[in-house]
Amino acid sequence: MAEFEHLRIEREPLQNNRRTRKINIPRPARGDLRGHGQRLSNELTRSFQAARQQQTSRPGNFVLKISYTGLLDITHLNKHGVDFVSQEDSTLCVVFANEAGLAIFSDHLQKLGLENTELSYKQILEAIEGIENWTSDDRKSWAVKRKGFPDSEEFFLDIELWPVGVAHHPNRLQVCEAFERWLAGHGIRRCDKVNLDSLLMYRVAVNTQKADLLLNHTDVRLVDLPPESGIRYSQLNCDIDTLPDAIPRPSLQAARVCILDSGIATSHPLLAPAIAESAEFVDSKDGAELHGHGTAVAGIALYGDLEAAKAANFWRPEILLFDGKVLDENAEFDTSSIEKTLIEAVTYFVEEHQCRIFNLSLGNLNAPYDNRHIRGIAYVLDKLARDLNVLFIVSTGNFSGSIDPDVPRASWRDEYPEYLLANESVIIDPAPALNVLTVGSLAKHNATFDAQRYPEIGQLAPASMNQPSPFTRHGPSIKGAIKPDLVATGGNLATSMRAGNEQNVVMRGLGVLTCNSKFVGNTLFSEISGTSFAAPYITHLAGRLLNNYPKASANLLRAILVNHANLNAEIENSFTHDIKDIYKRDKGRDPSRDVAGYGMIDESELFRSSENAVVLMAEEKIDNNSHHFFELPLPEDFLRSQRAAREIRVTLSYCPAVRTTRIDYVATKIHFRLVKDTSLESVQRHFNHDTQDDTRTRNDDATGNRDISAELRSKGTVQSSTWRIRQPNPAEKWFVVVTRQDRDWGEALSLEQEDYALVVTVTDRENENAQLYTQIAQQIELRSRERARAQV
Repeated sequence: MAEFEHLRIEREPLQNNRRTRKINIPRPARGDLRGHGQRLSNELTRSFQAARQQQTSRPGNFVLKISYTGLLDITHLNKHGVDFVSQEDSTLCVVFANEAGLAIFSDHLQKLGLENTELSYKQILEAIEGIENWTSDDRKSWAVKRKGFPDSEEFFLDIELWPVGVAHHPNRLQVCEAFERWLAGHGIRRCDKVNLDSLLMYRVAVNTQKADLLLNHTDVRLVDLPPESGIRYSQLNCDIDTLPDAIPRPSLQAARVCILDSGIATSHPLLAPAIAESAEFVDSKDGAELHGHGTAVAGIALYGDLEAAKAANFWRPEILLFDGKVLDENAEFDTSSIEKTLIEAVTYFVEEHQCRIFNLSLGNLNAPYDNRHIRGIAYVLDKLARDLNVLFIVSTGNFSGSIDPDVPRASWRDEYPEYLLANESVIIDPAPALNVLTVGSLAKHNATFDAQRYPEIGQLAPASMNQPSPFTRHGPSIKGAIKPDLVATGGNLATSMRAGNEQNVVMRGLGVLTCNSKFVGNTLFSEISGTSFAAPYITHLAGRLLNNYPKASANLLRAILVNHANLNAEIENSFTHDIKDIYKRDKGRDPSRDVAGYGMIDESELFRSSENAVVLMAEEKIDNNSHHFFELPLPEDFLRSQRAAREIRVTLSYCPAVRTTRIDYVATKIHFRLVKDTSLESVQRHFNHDTQDDTRTRNDDATGNRDISAELRSKGTVQSSTWRIRQPNPAEKWFVVVTRQDRDWGEALSLEQEDYALVVTVTDRENENAQLYTQIAQQIELRSRERARAQV
């Protein structure tokens, strides 16, 4: 039985400066520098002439697209007359220039390769491959390219401008003022505006002709269709047993969880005792929750597994629910921008009600992740998570098939699970966000109502219990970061066995039980499928976790949740060896991780440790270019040499500043390594700048016993690996080493000391007489006393 409060550990009183590496950036082989400069000069002239034909709010200012080879020193591009704006990928960046700057750029290109001519930062010019314009095709979003503009006299578009400077910089204000004058001068109605450091966006009403003007506007980065909520589910009422006479209210000190959705039916008998506050942030006809989505999400967030609660007729809410209505009565995005609405809603619930956890079971079908920049809702959540120290839990979004191309081609059942890895089923905004927990979906049931009653109909579900739902979406996120982070039960679907009817999808009986917004008499429940209903189960666990550890940061909550996740056999066995081999050959990744992330949470020791499984926690602040060291307090019994299965699981979480104009996206990188050695003194030499010439650097030890590589886990802001050890060396000690390194461009955005959380679970299940918790607690107490004596 798990019965002990998780233990806190302290880092060692030692902080090393990080080792550095001297990198010699190779210059591209430009045999004829003079010819190279002339070619680029001609391309610049053509691009300048084309740029002058584009629409502009600020005459004399131009945008250029520069392709390059190797590592371009973008911080010093201004030495050649152009200002860096955005890094689009590893070979492409966008720059601004005025006519004077273009003249300098042209002059330097013409001087390249001339004898007796000295050019500062000549290597920048040598690295440039080509110069072009940012074209109308570059400005089209995935949705615009795929769907075109709506066939109506007036429609809405989201216009993203190049984020010059930061939100309130004079240059940014000049761009905004000029663009708004241009909109008014062309009769384009401005509906909304979002101005953040790394996102400048307008919602406008246009016709086709005005949309074409925006596609050819110098300051426009992207033209997009407004988000589609992407909420798809089927609903069925269920009978209910008699409820208890009085369902208790949660304590006023209970965790405060906000559901940002279509609203909640706050008078529902199962929800009403836990509802603390409701607020609307969109225009609504009568304030009612007409759609039912928000109520369904709230039921799972409050009770978790409603099937189990209903079977036991046991209803005891443990969290306070806050209702933030950010979708309209049809569970769609309102005419105002969802980004601005979310900023307003989250800020309100944090400042007025101290909410710490937010559930967003919504996704923009118009914004599948393109493996490049994170933007839109995801960027807003990443920024809010850092600024407000809150935990966001979001869904991957539902995949309902594709018709161009056909995915699946003919059969959901026969082609499962291979189509889950198709480009068409990638995660959608905001699922790629790094500072949030993204949740995919697992199936639970596999017999529809009809199949249960009339087996001869032969409706078959693709997925079995604890396999990926047939509608869940796959990652990864930016730079290969693991997404989704977690999976939970969200439902299943089935198709008929009859020929020619493969795509007739049925969900009745295959979903999860939750609350029905249109409750009357015996219809308090509904049965629903979708990733929307996997996310609130994690929200439920996060709320209960916060009840147990009310001072935990969002980083610590994220780390504990992921630390208890496992990629179970049902998930891994969903993919055949052939599929795994092909995917690894093409992508270099494990398909199970891209669909299920770190896996499904095991709740057995999530809230409390046991004598066989001990959870250790730490929250720290770390300086740039430094290391922190944690010696794990492993007792002799755990390190015994007898063969037996033991585990060490390490999870780190942090919340960096982000910027959409950099392909790295995160301003700072914090990661960990698990190493073993005879002493702290020995370990620190391998991570010390002063001894880097004498000792080799260290990576993870025992990599043959580790499930996730250091390279893969370090791509995300929540990172976890498990070491399965059978025969340790009793003479060795185990250490976690945490390292921080800021990007060159990120130093100005990052704090002097950045927060992070570290969680370690030590498990010894095969030892029937284990007293692991008692022994570790004693070691922690002993070390604490030794530190106290050393400080006297």
